Amino acid sequence: MNHTGRHSARILTQTSALAFAALLALSACGTDDSAAETAPEGAAPTQAQGEALDAEETADKTTETDDAEGASDKAEGTEVKVGAEFTDKETGDVITVVSAVRNNPTEYYEAADNPDGEMVYIEVKVEPGDSYGGTISSSDFYLDSAGEEANYASSASAEIEDAGYEYFDLAPRRDGEHTGYIPIYMSETAEELKGTYLRPEAKVLGEDKKVPEFTSEFEIPAS
Repeated sequence: MNHTGRHSARILTQTSALAFAALLALSACGTDDSAAETAPEGAAPTQAQGEALDAEETADKTTETDDAEGASDKAEGTEVKVGAEFTDKETGDVITVVSAVRNNPTEYYEAADNPDGEMVYIEVKVEPGDSYGGTISSSDFYLDSAGEEANYASSASAEIEDAGYEYFDLAPRRDGEHTGYIPIYMSETAEELKGTYLRPEAKVLGEDKKVPEFTSEFEIPAS
């Protein structure tokens, strides 16, 4: 998803009516050393052992070299600070757009043969209020792309992780504070970008009550 209309009403739950249970599964694993060969202390390794060690060292060096070459081949975006914080007065959620990484290399389908576009990663931090359950979604964040609202490019999640960032998808309120990056592709970019956080109107589960939508704006500076 990228260019989109705004969302329909969501469902929220009163946290006082929720009960959560956690089930922890523990497992232990052991190793069978009965078949392991033990060389006398101080003894030189056998020919087979020496060849195995040499092969392992060669594989480690090859992996390190490949990782370094892969990292050097990737172009990096430019990080800019945003620091926009706002509080959803209805839910008590505190939302912060911490920073943005601009001009990221991308294979997103809309970017093909489009020199005017830009892939932006916005870093968001959410501190949920304690009045409602439900989730805070990456699809609630928009950037203005030449008059159209663009939101999360879900198929670019792997690019976020390959670049070393944590992907922000959904943040359940019951899990507390969460920070991550949301990829948004702009089909037409600009020096300064205008953004919007929009939580749509919500219905409270099991109650005849609606929570009005909340919206706030932020700006991403030029890189």
